Amino acid sequence: PDVISGDMESAMAVELNPWVEYEFRVVATNKIGTGDPSAPSRLIRTNEAVPKTPPANVSGRSGRRHELVIAWEPVSEEFQNGEGFGYIVAFRPNGTRGWKEKMVTSSDASKFIYRDESVPPLTPFEVKVGVYNNKGDGPFSPIVVICSAE
Repeated sequence: PDVISGDMESAMAVELNPWVEYEFRVVATNKIGTGDPSAPSRLIRTNEAVPKTPPANVSGRSGRRHELVIAWEPVSEEFQNGEGFGYIVAFRPNGTRGWKEKMVTSSDASKFIYRDESVPPLTPFEVKVGVYNNKGDGPFSPIVVICSAE
């Protein structure tokens, strides 16, 4: 809470992000004015949780013949929510069933290249990119259609 009455000895901070280090200070105020902030608390890390934020701006990039280059904006560390963060890249030729999924284990990765000699140039693919960490799988981005390289 923003304001705590003077007779309280504790307060609960709510809606904190998972797996983020926080420190806290207390500032006292009365009719005369506001005092100096307390010394900061020790750093406190919140618990891990399944990620809730998928990557943004999933798109295609230019590549070599027989490649499908899938790019995205990486999820910032603040929203990775735990150790073992990575991406699940899912794709399929447009109009087909069943997703092919590939894991990208680097948290700062921003693209994945799928190579397949049997894919003709400019083949449209449905693509989505999801997130995961040690706590489980998070959401996928909206599906976009991109084409394999010429």
